[in-house]
Amino acid sequence: MLLLFTAVNVNCGFGPDQCAKCLHLKDGPNCVEKCPDGLQGTSSFIFKYAEANNECHPCHANCTQGTPLIAAGVIGGLFVVVIVALGVSIYIRRKSIKKKRALRRFLETELVEPLTPSGTAPNQAQLRILKETELKRVKILGSGAFGTVYKGIWVPEGETVKIPVAIKILNETTGPKVNVELMDEALIMASMEHPHLVRLLGVCLSPTIQLVTQLMPHGCLLDYVHEHKDNIGSQLLLNWCVQIAKGMMYLEERRLVHRDLAARNVLVKSPNHIKITDFGLARLLDVNEKEYNADGGKMPIKWMALECIHYRKFTHQSDVWSYGVTIWELMTFGGKPYDGIPTREIPDLLEKGERLPQPPICTIDVYMVMVKCWMIDADSRPKFKELAAEFCRMARDPQRYLVIQGDDRMKLPSPNDSKFFQSLLDEEDLDNLMDADEYLVPHGFNMPPPSCSSRPHMDSNRVGAPAPTLIICGLHAQFQHSGIQISPCSRCLKCAFHYWAPHVQIALSPLRRVLQFAQRQ
Repeated sequence: MLLLFTAVNVNCGFGPDQCAKCLHLKDGPNCVEKCPDGLQGTSSFIFKYAEANNECHPCHANCTQGTPLIAAGVIGGLFVVVIVALGVSIYIRRKSIKKKRALRRFLETELVEPLTPSGTAPNQAQLRILKETELKRVKILGSGAFGTVYKGIWVPEGETVKIPVAIKILNETTGPKVNVELMDEALIMASMEHPHLVRLLGVCLSPTIQLVTQLMPHGCLLDYVHEHKDNIGSQLLLNWCVQIAKGMMYLEERRLVHRDLAARNVLVKSPNHIKITDFGLARLLDVNEKEYNADGGKMPIKWMALECIHYRKFTHQSDVWSYGVTIWELMTFGGKPYDGIPTREIPDLLEKGERLPQPPICTIDVYMVMVKCWMIDADSRPKFKELAAEFCRMARDPQRYLVIQGDDRMKLPSPNDSKFFQSLLDEEDLDNLMDADEYLVPHGFNMPPPSCSSRPHMDSNRVGAPAPTLIICGLHAQFQHSGIQISPCSRCLKCAFHYWAPHVQIALSPLRRVLQFAQRQ
């Protein structure tokens, strides 16, 4: 045991302070493996170094033995502290930024509606605001619970022309809801521009809101067919069916449900030109909407589809049902649908499969078109595009589809709008009269498209018959097979509505009228 101890640390002795010779280093009386280097003493750190005789001696006052290690330790510690502090700072900052972004997104969601582009083109229609001094009321055309419609004259500010108009005025006792509904009607009418839709000319924002539209010289189609039933032929009836279908097709393309299509809401500008009106119940559908759910109120039950009566759901296909009833009114020359049957019994009658009877003048081809419009399943009803094409085909051979006694000899009296306008103005004021369509030509040429019919029945085809005469604004044209002869006309604007043949109106500017007629020959 003594030999083992001696071999490890000392040559002799029983303790570290009794060695005669140390194996490594000697620090005072003790044997050590290395000299003290930065040990904690009573008052300071102890630093010693080994000399050549392997004894540890204290460092002098400026001894730097061990200082690099201490410095490295201190610097390393500081570096770790800085890194930790920087990491904590970055973490806190990122967390703060994340909170701010989350708060901003929340506020943006709450304050600004999210973008949901519909793909619908912007409505760039123009609304004209009229002054009350530009309007002159002449005569009451009709009145109701909410307002009155006047026949009148519009004289645009700074101009001398006089335009016949219909002025719809709300009663002073009507509430704000009715005012809003009238402005909604103005929005719809201003957004629509088609040869077979009545045009909105402007709105007057006087204390009582006034809606100004075109004035149709011959009133509503219902009264017109009833008054002239002995002079209306198959060609004219089928042309009207085409024009109404084209007007409704335009509304369908613009996603507008009319909700009140009937013969009373179709106006006659001329025997060959009719226009749909009364957009008071019409509603625009959004891009993704298929139907409109109506609130309470009076409804024209006898013109409505079954789903409209039961659920107040209105679609383009429910307008097709109303179109079928409107055509029935025309083919019966103003007949009343379901006459004598109380309105409350209509739903049960329709559910049992009853429909309006076949008009006497209609072949089964025409009546079958009506029946298809009255199918219970809305999707089974034809589209307005199909209806327009079908009646256009029939109008090319009218006597094959409508059987009217004396059809060949039927002739409406030549329209004489000058008499109508004399009821609006004095004789000397007629020279400045202008139709609304002609006044608004720069905004879009509004001549009705050619009828889908055979060539007009012109008396000029008979031997010895005089060539048709056209009297137009500023011109007097005598048309002959050999050419066109033009001479001045003494009466200008007063003659603007004269017609060169029954059922055919020329409402173009003078040059366009001549060119169009020449192209037909």
